[in-house]
Amino acid sequence: SSCSTSVPRSVPPGALLGAVGGGVTRQRRHLRSRGALQVQGGARPHLAQLLAVRSSFSGSLLALNRLRVDHARALSQVLFLTPYLPAFFLRHRLRSHVLEIQHLDRALLHLGPGQLSEEELRAACYLRGLNSTHLGQAECRAWLEQWLRLSRELQGT
Repeated sequence: SSCSTSVPRSVPPGALLGAVGGGVTRQRRHLRSRGALQVQGGARPHLAQLLAVRSSFSGSLLALNRLRVDHARALSQVLFLTPYLPAFFLRHRLRSHVLEIQHLDRALLHLGPGQLSEEELRAACYLRGLNSTHLGQAECRAWLEQWLRLSRELQGT
């Protein structure tokens, strides 16, 4: 199943690639690049594909301070945040948003996504950057469950 609305079309291909970890191996860079292109095309990567490049998405929230402004704007667009702020505020807003998602992920892992109403489910997906307008409730729930599995794995690092 694919999701054609998970990444805004206005985000240029590869814009998100530079927004994540530097100093990666050629193989990891290839996996990351291929995965980003699949996401840009509307596909949902499998959990195993995401875990293969987990080091690119792990680390301190303070790393967001080092994001180039164009990468911070692209990431803001993906998360449905206003990308037209000065760099300092943009990075601060991203850190706050990511921290909020981490706390909500922990709560959802404890509660279980099956406890959410359809409205809460769609809001949870939207907060994490998925426009679920054209998805059924089962697809939204499957996407959120995959997100939470990834979040649990990343929190363990």
